[in-house]
Amino acid sequence: MKEFKNIDEQINLLKSRNIIFEDEEEAKKILLHNNYYNIINGYKDLFLDEQNLNVYKNRTNFNEIYALHEFDRQLRNIFLEYILKFENSLRALIAYYFSEQYGNDNYLKLNNFETFENINVNNDTKQKNIKHIQGLLGNINKNVANNIENKYINHYIINYGFIPLWVLVNILSFGDICNFYRLMKQRERIKIAIELNINETDLYSLLNILTKTRNLCAHDERLYNYRFPTYTSINDTKYHQMLSLPIINGRYAIGKNDLFAVVIALKLLLSKEDYDKFHHKLYSRMMSIQSKLHTISLNDVLNAMNFPSNWHDIVKKS
Repeated sequence: MKEFKNIDEQINLLKSRNIIFEDEEEAKKILLHNNYYNIINGYKDLFLDEQNLNVYKNRTNFNEIYALHEFDRQLRNIFLEYILKFENSLRALIAYYFSEQYGNDNYLKLNNFETFENINVNNDTKQKNIKHIQGLLGNINKNVANNIENKYINHYIINYGFIPLWVLVNILSFGDICNFYRLMKQRERIKIAIELNINETDLYSLLNILTKTRNLCAHDERLYNYRFPTYTSINDTKYHQMLSLPIINGRYAIGKNDLFAVVIALKLLLSKEDYDKFHHKLYSRMMSIQSKLHTISLNDVLNAMNFPSNWHDIVKKS
């Protein structure tokens, strides 16, 4: 177990490992308010000496490491803002098309979801999906119980005896919303996908990585170089081909379960206007961090993010 070090000891330790400070007092404030572990352990990797990982590259400045930390925080804000735009659309579309088919109070009926009744699939698949549906319905009931004090929830229960789906979707987590979509019958899933101008199977594949990204952003976890679990890998898209992304062992090496895959997902799901705004903000942050780096380059950051060198070209693709 590592022993506690006060701020002065933290500064001296970093100095002994080759880090330069322009303003020690300011650095102390930054470490005190942001946590040594979050800044140094979270963002040191690109600055470490490749021959000796116990020290930093020659002339590494503390301000550079903190700049990368702040860059990542800005990335989380940008990605979260535009994932929320898609999330809002998905909530509204689910409420509309499910209610159109089953009415506004039939979202707790098992058979209104994909139970594979009269569909030729094996019994294990049927039972597994039914368990997932039951889990979703349980989460819906928990959300209602946890939000019973909310004025608008209470209003519908007292006056109507139920909560319309277009009201209910606002209190469900993004994870539950994505599960709701996955467990809807295919005809409703297809209607929603058409409205989003995407293939239903592709939309289905994007939800895992968007859910994971939203959680990372909401919990203020490191994002820029995160590698998502394999199960979140998105389907191959036209943008993988258009950008001539590298292929290793028959699989795209970029844009599958990394942050660039999330960029591709947003390109597919956002309106052109919203994606252009997202891309502009992302590009602006890239240019901003570039001016603050001296020991490493922007290309080093892009490589850690698993962004291709021509990533900016995606904005021109339709």
